Amino acid sequence: MELDLPERIGILAEGDISTLKVVCADIRFQIGEILIIKPVKGYQVFLFRVMNYENIIRKGPDMTDIAGNFLNNRDAYIARIESDKFVKVQGLLMGYSEYNVDQKKWEFKKPRILPPHFSDVYRGAECSEALSLLLQDEIGKDIEIGRLLIGTSSMDIPIKIDLDSLPMHVQVAGTTGAGKSFFMLTFITSALKSNLTKWAKNEDIKNKVSVFMVDVHDEYMRGLPFQNKQYGIMDIADATLKGGDDDQFDAIFADKFYLTRELEAIPTEMQKIAKPIRFRREDLFVSDITSVMYVSDQMVGFMNRARGTEADWITKIEKMDEAEDLGFAKGTKNAVQRRLYPIIKSPIFTEDEFSDLAEIIYNLEQGHFYNFSTALLSSSEQFVVITMIARTLFSVRQSLMSSTKWSQFKEQVYSKLPRKIASELLGESPNSKYSIKDLYVEGKKGNDFVMKNIKDLPIVMITVEEAPSILGSQMSKEGNIFIDISRQGRKFRIGLLLITQNISSMEPIILANTNTELNMMLGNEIEIKQAIVNASNNIAGYENEFKVLSRGEAILTNSLKNIPLPVKVSNVPLYIEKELPFFTKPFETLKIKKTRTKATEVPL
Repeated sequence: MELDLPERIGILAEGDISTLKVVCADIRFQIGEILIIKPVKGYQVFLFRVMNYENIIRKGPDMTDIAGNFLNNRDAYIARIESDKFVKVQGLLMGYSEYNVDQKKWEFKKPRILPPHFSDVYRGAECSEALSLLLQDEIGKDIEIGRLLIGTSSMDIPIKIDLDSLPMHVQVAGTTGAGKSFFMLTFITSALKSNLTKWAKNEDIKNKVSVFMVDVHDEYMRGLPFQNKQYGIMDIADATLKGGDDDQFDAIFADKFYLTRELEAIPTEMQKIAKPIRFRREDLFVSDITSVMYVSDQMVGFMNRARGTEADWITKIEKMDEAEDLGFAKGTKNAVQRRLYPIIKSPIFTEDEFSDLAEIIYNLEQGHFYNFSTALLSSSEQFVVITMIARTLFSVRQSLMSSTKWSQFKEQVYSKLPRKIASELLGESPNSKYSIKDLYVEGKKGNDFVMKNIKDLPIVMITVEEAPSILGSQMSKEGNIFIDISRQGRKFRIGLLLITQNISSMEPIILANTNTELNMMLGNEIEIKQAIVNASNNIAGYENEFKVLSRGEAILTNSLKNIPLPVKVSNVPLYIEKELPFFTKPFETLKIKKTRTKATEVPL
């Protein structure tokens, strides 16, 4: 297949995988530019990334003579030496593309061969369509995060993260002001668009992605400002409802998807999609507490002893009198009570029978989005909630993986979860408003039900903000559910979305199992070095590029791709504004006939 290429800029004279020598006109390159190298003969097309360049005058005399000649007769001297000028370009050979005739597309491969002498050289910045074709397997196809960055300019080539990569975990790293929040809001918007597209096209739920998003500064709902514009998730929700079809809203959002500590603390117009989040204390395991805050082994033993004698073990410890010590050393009870104080005094964890946990799990299993506002919460409350939700979801999916029949599944769930939440999820409690039975069972065989394959469920992404706080090496103790998810999340279709300013503070096991990294401006040499060491692609040699990244610029690495990609994250208010008409009229935008009708649930 012939590529539409502009006028060549030069000829490749010589080179290896790290340095090319290009004879060309007097060109001013930008660091980060991509050059397209096309041999005169042959079918490979090579891509080279500029890291440095220098102007050379072939057979040049002493610089003092050159300066003197320029001073005395500039025009004549320039005309005489024009043919002796060339540019020596240093950088990295990214690889090459070959056209697959059977699949009718270009396939990109790692740099195992070199371009031959005298190959034609073109500027990638002038070849947007050609570059898009050559990199079509590398730029992704599902969740858009920005545009391909070349030098200081972004090209009209969307960069996306494939759904298959999400359960392998995503790390977003950058210092304050790097643009992490812009990335997160872009990611949310694109995930919602992807889910609504798949719903409109009547695709299986397994192609959707649920997101439990932590909103630390309560900014995702209201939006982030840029160029006197501000759009957020609330605008997307309003646009979806504006379409006049409740099914559109239900396809991507939970009924009350904005979770907050106190309903009265948020604007009135947002209360229609919000609810105060509440959980039973009985829903908590001891590990939910101990994995997110430091406790001694003696205190862990005390809490486990209390839980062994009482389902509501937190209330039991809260109300213990001075004489009760459960056989532990004097002072242990008081130390445990002090450690549990943020949970005991929190309005989120109650002694009541009501809990939102089953509803949250039920909606995440339907490809829905949640925005968990932690602006009014302590860090202990925030991390315990995320841990409990992650552990519960992991447990039910783990049970599904090891079961073929409903009877087996039930037994597994009861063995892994506190009894009240287990019975609600299984539909065996008076409070079972959100039973997952219809979601997990595919039919009946004999006297039992047959379970679905876990691959038939949506991918679920769980955000962990300030990741080192609960995923740092100091917290990597047994029972930390995120360690288990990092190792096994892929087979259970559960992914972590880790947000951090300090990669070097993260638990090495987590880093080793995170296979997609978006590294933005980093704080110092230590963080840059850690980003390069941890990257899923080889980015040795990118040290200088990290130092010149601006806000919203990043290097994307992915173990399922061949090369790292420079990305300019979308200016999110402009991106959301552009996409709002789609959320109002998805069928019209996609140019497909509306065939969806409200699903009628058939009791099993």
